[in-house]
Amino acid sequence: MYLSNNNTPANQAYTFGAPAGIPGAISRADETSVEPAQLIASGSPSATAQAFGLAMVYATGGITQWGGSNVAADFAGVLVRQAPGITDNDSGLTGNIPEAAQIQGLLVRGYVTIYCGYGTPVRGQAPYVRTVATANNMNVGTFDATSDGSNNVQLSTTQATWATDGKDANNNAELRVYR
Repeated sequence: MYLSNNNTPANQAYTFGAPAGIPGAISRADETSVEPAQLIASGSPSATAQAFGLAMVYATGGITQWGGSNVAADFAGVLVRQAPGITDNDSGLTGNIPEAAQIQGLLVRGYVTIYCGYGTPVRGQAPYVRTVATANNMNVGTFDATSDGSNNVQLSTTQATWATDGKDANNNAELRVYR
Protein backbone atom coordinates (compact mmCIF):
# COMPACT_ATOMS: atom_id res chain seq x y z
CA MET A 1 0.00 0.00 0.00
CA TYR A 2 2.77 2.47 0.86
CA LEU A 3 5.13 2.53 -2.06
CA SER A 4 8.28 4.56 -2.21
CA ASN A 5 9.53 5.75 -5.56
CA ASN A 6 12.04 8.58 -5.76
CA ASN A 7 11.34 8.94 -9.50
CA THR A 8 7.67 9.72 -9.00
CA PRO A 9 6.65 13.11 -10.43
CA ALA A 10 5.36 15.54 -7.78
CA ASN A 11 1.87 15.60 -9.29
CA GLN A 12 1.57 11.82 -8.80
CA ALA A 13 2.98 11.54 -5.25
CA TYR A 14 -0.34 10.62 -3.59
CA THR A 15 -1.04 8.02 -6.25
CA PHE A 16 2.02 6.06 -5.21
CA GLY A 17 2.71 7.17 -1.64
CA ALA A 18 -0.37 8.51 0.10
CA PRO A 19 -0.11 8.98 3.87
CA ALA A 20 -1.79 6.30 5.98
CA GLY A 21 -3.70 8.81 8.09
CA ILE A 22 -3.32 10.15 11.62
CA PRO A 23 -3.05 8.10 14.81
CA GLY A 24 -6.43 7.24 16.25
CA ALA A 25 -8.37 7.84 13.03
CA ILE A 26 -10.83 5.13 12.02
CA SER A 27 -9.73 4.02 8.57
CA ARG A 28 -12.66 1.83 7.47
CA ALA A 29 -15.79 3.10 9.21
CA ASP A 30 -18.24 0.60 7.73
CA GLU A 31 -16.35 -2.34 9.25
CA THR A 32 -15.62 -0.86 12.66
CA SER A 33 -17.28 -1.06 16.08
CA VAL A 34 -16.60 1.69 18.63
CA GLU A 35 -17.89 1.66 22.20
CA PRO A 36 -18.23 4.75 24.41
CA ALA A 37 -15.86 4.77 27.38
CA GLN A 38 -14.77 7.15 30.12
CA LEU A 39 -11.05 7.77 30.50
CA ILE A 40 -9.85 6.80 33.97
CA ALA A 41 -6.65 8.32 35.37
CA SER A 42 -3.96 5.87 36.43
CA GLY A 43 -0.33 5.77 37.41
CA SER A 44 1.82 8.19 39.29
CA PRO A 45 1.42 11.03 38.69
CA SER A 46 -2.21 10.27 37.94
CA ALA A 47 -2.83 10.75 34.21
CA THR A 48 -5.33 9.82 31.54
CA ALA A 49 -4.44 8.66 28.02
CA GLN A 50 -1.66 10.72 26.45
CA ALA A 51 -2.82 10.46 22.82
CA PHE A 52 -5.23 8.87 20.38
CA GLY A 53 -4.24 5.61 18.71
CA LEU A 54 -2.90 3.97 21.88
CA ALA A 55 -3.67 0.54 23.28
CA MET A 56 -6.19 0.67 26.12
CA VAL A 57 -7.15 -1.62 29.00
CA TYR A 58 -10.35 -1.80 31.02
CA ALA A 59 -10.37 -0.07 34.40
CA THR A 60 -13.06 0.33 37.05
CA GLY A 61 -15.54 2.76 35.53
CA GLY A 62 -13.97 2.97 32.07
CA ILE A 63 -10.66 2.56 30.26
CA THR A 64 -7.08 3.59 30.88
CA GLN A 65 -3.93 3.71 28.78
CA TRP A 66 -1.83 0.56 28.50
CA GLY A 67 0.78 0.48 31.25
CA GLY A 68 4.22 -0.98 31.72
CA SER A 69 2.94 -4.05 33.56
CA ASN A 70 0.11 -4.98 31.20
CA VAL A 71 0.09 -8.29 29.33
CA ALA A 72 -1.53 -9.26 26.02
CA ALA A 73 -4.67 -10.55 27.76
CA ASP A 74 -5.34 -7.01 29.10
CA PHE A 75 -5.80 -5.50 25.62
CA ALA A 76 -9.28 -3.93 25.35
CA GLY A 77 -8.94 -1.95 22.12
CA VAL A 78 -7.60 1.31 20.68
CA LEU A 79 -8.51 4.87 21.72
CA VAL A 80 -9.98 6.57 18.62
CA ARG A 81 -10.89 10.07 17.53
CA GLN A 82 -14.54 11.02 17.32
CA ALA A 83 -16.43 14.23 16.61
CA PRO A 84 -15.55 16.76 19.32
CA GLY A 85 -17.94 17.26 22.18
CA ILE A 86 -18.59 20.11 24.55
CA THR A 87 -15.48 21.34 26.35
CA ASP A 88 -14.17 24.50 28.01
CA ASN A 89 -11.37 24.82 25.45
CA ASP A 90 -10.67 23.86 21.85
CA SER A 91 -8.64 20.72 22.64
CA GLY A 92 -11.49 18.62 21.31
CA LEU A 93 -10.93 20.21 17.91
CA THR A 94 -7.16 20.08 17.51
CA GLY A 95 -4.14 18.11 18.58
CA ASN A 96 -3.76 14.50 19.57
CA ILE A 97 -4.56 14.78 23.29
CA PRO A 98 -7.94 13.34 24.35
CA GLU A 99 -10.20 15.57 26.48
CA ALA A 100 -10.38 13.61 29.74
CA ALA A 101 -13.78 15.02 30.73
CA GLN A 102 -15.45 13.76 27.54
CA ILE A 103 -16.63 10.26 26.79
CA GLN A 104 -14.15 8.75 24.35
CA GLY A 105 -14.32 6.05 21.69
CA LEU A 106 -12.81 2.61 22.24
CA LEU A 107 -12.36 0.73 18.97
CA VAL A 108 -13.08 -2.91 19.81
CA ARG A 109 -13.38 -4.24 16.25
CA GLY A 110 -12.27 -2.87 12.91
CA TYR A 111 -9.58 -0.71 11.35
CA VAL A 112 -7.62 2.20 12.78
CA THR A 113 -4.52 4.19 11.90
CA ILE A 114 -1.82 3.97 14.58
CA TYR A 115 1.78 5.09 15.09
CA CYS A 116 4.31 2.27 14.55
CA GLY A 117 7.69 3.39 15.81
CA TYR A 118 9.62 0.12 15.69
CA GLY A 119 9.86 -2.33 12.80
CA THR A 120 7.93 -2.59 9.55
CA PRO A 121 4.37 -3.97 9.62
CA VAL A 122 3.57 -7.11 7.62
CA ARG A 123 -0.07 -7.73 6.74
CA GLY A 124 -1.56 -10.50 8.90
CA GLN A 125 1.20 -10.41 11.54
CA ALA A 126 0.35 -9.72 15.17
CA PRO A 127 1.51 -6.34 16.53
CA TYR A 128 3.45 -5.65 19.70
CA VAL A 129 2.40 -3.09 22.31
CA ARG A 130 5.15 -1.02 23.92
CA THR A 131 5.53 -1.42 27.70
CA VAL A 132 8.67 0.73 28.09
CA ALA A 133 9.08 4.18 26.51
CA THR A 134 12.16 4.58 24.33
CA ALA A 135 13.41 7.03 21.66
CA ASN A 136 11.57 8.13 18.50
CA ASN A 137 8.12 8.70 20.04
CA MET A 138 7.88 5.06 21.10
CA ASN A 139 5.72 5.71 24.17
CA VAL A 140 4.05 3.15 26.39
CA GLY A 141 0.88 2.00 24.61
CA THR A 142 2.08 2.58 21.06
CA PHE A 143 2.29 -0.32 18.62
CA ASP A 144 5.40 -1.96 17.17
CA ALA A 145 5.86 -4.37 14.27
CA THR A 146 8.73 -6.39 15.77
CA SER A 147 9.93 -7.51 19.16
CA ASP A 148 12.06 -5.13 21.20
CA GLY A 149 12.95 -7.57 23.95
CA SER A 150 11.23 -6.77 27.23
CA ASN A 151 10.19 -3.31 25.97
CA ASN A 152 7.02 -4.63 24.30
CA VAL A 153 4.59 -7.56 24.38
CA GLN A 154 3.02 -9.31 21.40
CA LEU A 155 -0.73 -9.49 21.00
CA SER A 156 -2.23 -12.64 19.49
CA THR A 157 -3.55 -12.79 15.94
CA THR A 158 -7.03 -13.21 17.44
CA GLN A 159 -6.69 -9.77 19.07
CA ALA A 160 -5.13 -7.64 16.31
CA THR A 161 -3.11 -7.86 13.10
CA TRP A 162 -1.50 -5.42 10.70
CA ALA A 163 -3.98 -4.58 7.93
CA THR A 164 -1.35 -3.47 5.42
CA ASP A 165 2.30 -3.97 4.60
CA GLY A 166 4.61 -1.14 5.59
CA LYS A 167 4.02 2.32 7.00
CA ASP A 168 4.04 5.85 5.67
CA ALA A 169 6.76 8.50 6.04
CA ASN A 170 5.33 9.51 9.45
CA ASN A 171 5.46 5.91 10.76
CA ASN A 172 1.67 5.53 10.60
CA ALA A 173 0.13 2.20 9.61
CA GLU A 174 -3.25 0.50 9.61
CA LEU A 175 -4.17 -1.98 12.34
CA ARG A 176 -7.10 -4.40 12.39
CA VAL A 177 -8.61 -5.15 15.80
CA TYR A 178 -10.70 -8.28 16.33
CA ARG A 179 -13.45 -8.76 18.88
